[in-house]
Amino acid sequence: MLYKLFLGLLFCLCICIDLFADEPVDFAFFDDKPRSLAKDFYIYEYLQSDATTPKEAKALFGMVHTMNIRFFHLFAKKMDNLEYKKISKCIDLDVTALMKEDDECLNIGINIAKVTSVAKGQLKFIKPRLKQNKELVNLITLMENDNVYEAALSSDVNTFLNLFNGSITAYKAAVFNQQIIPKEQMDRLSQSVKFNQLAYNVVQNDKLDNVQRSLLHVSPSLHVNTKALFYMGLNALKYGEKEQALTFFELSIERSTKSEEKDKALFWLYLVTKDARFLERIVQDGDINMYSLYAYEQLGRPMQNIVSPVLEGTHPTFNVSDPFAWIKVMNKVYHMSSQEVETLAQSFKYANTLPHYSYLMERATRYAQNYYPIPYPEELSSYSIHRQALMLSIARQESRFIPSVVSTSYALGMMQFMPFVARDIAKKEKLETFSIAMMFDPRVAYLFGNLHLNFLERNLMHPLFIAYAYNGGMGFTKKHLQAGAFSQGEYEPFLSMESMINEESREYGKKVLANYVVYRHLLGEDVSIKNLFEMLLIPSATDRFRN
Repeated sequence: MLYKLFLGLLFCLCICIDLFADEPVDFAFFDDKPRSLAKDFYIYEYLQSDATTPKEAKALFGMVHTMNIRFFHLFAKKMDNLEYKKISKCIDLDVTALMKEDDECLNIGINIAKVTSVAKGQLKFIKPRLKQNKELVNLITLMENDNVYEAALSSDVNTFLNLFNGSITAYKAAVFNQQIIPKEQMDRLSQSVKFNQLAYNVVQNDKLDNVQRSLLHVSPSLHVNTKALFYMGLNALKYGEKEQALTFFELSIERSTKSEEKDKALFWLYLVTKDARFLERIVQDGDINMYSLYAYEQLGRPMQNIVSPVLEGTHPTFNVSDPFAWIKVMNKVYHMSSQEVETLAQSFKYANTLPHYSYLMERATRYAQNYYPIPYPEELSSYSIHRQALMLSIARQESRFIPSVVSTSYALGMMQFMPFVARDIAKKEKLETFSIAMMFDPRVAYLFGNLHLNFLERNLMHPLFIAYAYNGGMGFTKKHLQAGAFSQGEYEPFLSMESMINEESREYGKKVLANYVVYRHLLGEDVSIKNLFEMLLIPSATDRFRN
């Protein structure tokens, strides 16, 4: 089925733009392309060709928009630059291997995590070789003390937090988790913004139970942010300190800068107190998220502040599949006033540029309105309402439906497929003429998205779990569920939803679930978010991952 539909698209795709030519592109392709993630993606693809010369790699290095370690390794491999090759080699070596290299390599590759992974007796061999890293030398000196815990508490706040935050879990547990850290010391640590990382990571790590208990009665300074305070609230609930949890949640609300942050803390205040006034506060700001949808439902009120435009016609000049066309537009938008952005949005008021129009209008209103467009509905019409809502929910979260978007990890198009996943699907479907640039066509994106969801839904029965797997992979989701998440218990399933270790997948899943409820409503088939929450605790939801 997919293959037949693909063949029907092929002729149209091949005449669209030069980017749909057979891969790889030639070197001249990069001359007029603006610095962007899209250009980075094509550079990354080009560097993987055996035909790419060191001279070309050197020229492309200066064109990169966002460098990451994977990208750097590829450049180092291709370029005739011995310094880059050495950095690439040394940065990934473990301590044992680094100790066999010269001092320069050791200084390149060493960090506090690697240092805390070695036996204490090995520190005396490492420290003399770190002549250019005074901070790490100071930390090693501290680690050489007979009582590292007391030495760390006696040191300045930044030294303590650098050691704690940078060390591996086993070292944290061995050194810092042997006893409760005194309140006055925890209050002192909270004077640094680095305390936020400590609080967040400790609450997420049950191997640090004594440090978790040390967080219970901290008097947070103004440097403690809304995220850390929220997780300190969850931590207090874990240890039965409800009043302290309420205090942390209230402080989290006071320091929140985003509606969803505030709504999350208000939601948990409601869970603890059952006071409906907290639900009333959630719906006041008009943001749409899973917390506000629950509040609307519990209060018996219809969803508010949702905009789903329906447009007609085709933009006469804008190519939605050109990954550089939208970049050129956005480079102008960054310097525009809200009124200018709204004016620009009107030029995209066509059916095929509905995503672009919606994105610009949401930006123009400073996100005071929640846009839920349904772009290219003809490509979805043969699917069930459930599948349509799921596809739309994921696409909205992945790309805001912009067909040509490229992520920092080089996920492509409306459904944000990683190139290796898209190529694997094309291979399985025997699409011999497939080009990775075809993922910028919304029709192909929907087709591949539907096929991938067929696979995910064979193994998962809930939109939240599907979202986890779409973002983090099936293996990650299976491991999370097997670890005991979404079991019966107080504050479940919400505690499991908030305590997933992978922050990206955690937040992604909550947003997709909210999108799913809204799109089911817009498609004329309402679903209860309360029922969706309850379904997460049905044993059959996770049984197949525990066999």
